[in-house]
Parts: sequence; C-alpha cells; structure tokens
Amino acid sequence: MKPENSSPKNDYDVAIVGAGPVGLATALGLRQRGIESIIVLDQTRAFRKVGQGVDLLPNGLKALKYTHTQAYENIKETGNKLIQPNQETKAEKNQPVPEWATRNVNGQKIRSFSLGYDDFFQKYGEGRVSISWYDLQTQLRILLPEEVVKANHRCVNVVAEPELKCVRADFISNLTAEANPYAHWENKQQDDKTSTVSSSQLPQSEITSIRAKLLELLGNNLDYKKNKMKTDIFS
Repeated sequence: MKPENSSPKNDYDVAIVGAGPVGLATALGLRQRGIESIIVLDQTRAFRKVGQGVDLLPNGLKALKYTHTQAYENIKETGNKLIQPNQETKAEKNQPVPEWATRNVNGQKIRSFSLGYDDFFQKYGEGRVSISWYDLQTQLRILLPEEVVKANHRCVNVVAEPELKCVRADFISNLTAEANPYAHWENKQQDDKTSTVSSSQLPQSEITSIRAKLLELLGNNLDYKKNKMKTDIFS
C-alpha cells in the first residue's frame, strides 16, 4: 500500500501506535531508560473524557512503579482522591471501608474482601487504586513532551523496509477533527484486496507516513488486516 502524495516524515527509534495506558507507559519507560527518539500516535480525534473506571491492582501498580516512579505517584494520588473522601468527612460520617462481597441466592454474604488501599498493601505489598480511564491516560500523557503524543493519526498500513532497516507506517489524519472532535471515523475504504490508499477515497483527510526501527501496535488502532501485530527490524 503506497499512499498518494506522501513521503515518509521524521524517523524514530520507536513508534508506538495507541496512546492508551500501555502505549504511554511504554513510552515513559523507554524515555526513562535513555531512548528519547519516540513518537506515540492514536486514532482518537482528540483526548477527551471518555471511558469508564479502571482498577489498578497490586501487580499493575508494582509494574508502573518500576516503569516510572512519578507516574506511579501521580496515579496513586489521583485514584485515592476518587475512592477515599478526606479523613474529616470520613470520620464524621463513619463510613466503612468499601468491600467486595459475594452473596448467595438468599442475599446472605458468603465471602468478602476489603477494597481499601491499606488492606491491599498489607496483604500484597502494594495497594489498589480505582481511577477513571481518562485520568489514567492523562496522568501518563502529561509526563511526556507534548510533541511526542499525537492524536488524529489512524494507522492504515504497515510495511517492512529491510533495505532501510526500518518499518514504515501510513496514517490518515482527518482535517475536520478540530471542528468536531467527537465525530467517529467514517470507514470509506472498500473491504477488498486493493492495496492503494488515495485522497479521493478519503475526502478531507491527509495521508502521512513515518519510519521507525521498532513499531508497536496496540489495541484497535490498526485499520488493516490484523488488530494487533508487532514488527521489529534490528540493525
């Protein structure tokens, strides 16, 4: 697939397609370890408050702490504000620590466990944090330079270029995104075996490409044959 009127732009050591928690945490971890030539691209029109709540359990928090200490602290603080009222209010209302309970058909509690951060920490050596998906993404994203994370880039093609020791990825950016960032992508590509993307097929869109030594595709950001794939080219 070769996009019309498009030449590959800046080259990177690592390109990550998907600016969710995994993609952003990967970028933070790589930069923490000295790899700064990174780009993170996502098909969302704009980063906005969508999604539901996420529970980060002990293993997840331990992995995050190892990956990036500041991200760990920020997410823990944000999550604790969500699930725990301030101490004065909690004392006044004598609110119990939330728990997860299993009941039988008669409504009788047959087992339960505490959802409190301190209880989890005492049992597993790390706590539990509930946080909204948007807040989780935001706390990770703001720790990266603004130019590293780009929205409105929908990946439509990946091509290995061994002669250049890299991978090329082609993206579509919708030029109307600023006018309506809440609009959904319209799939105007035909579901056939053609291998050409043209501007006539994608009105009001711009087709661009990047090259990277390593390309990581996450989630449903690849509008192609597979939902998830990984291509590594080593020099």
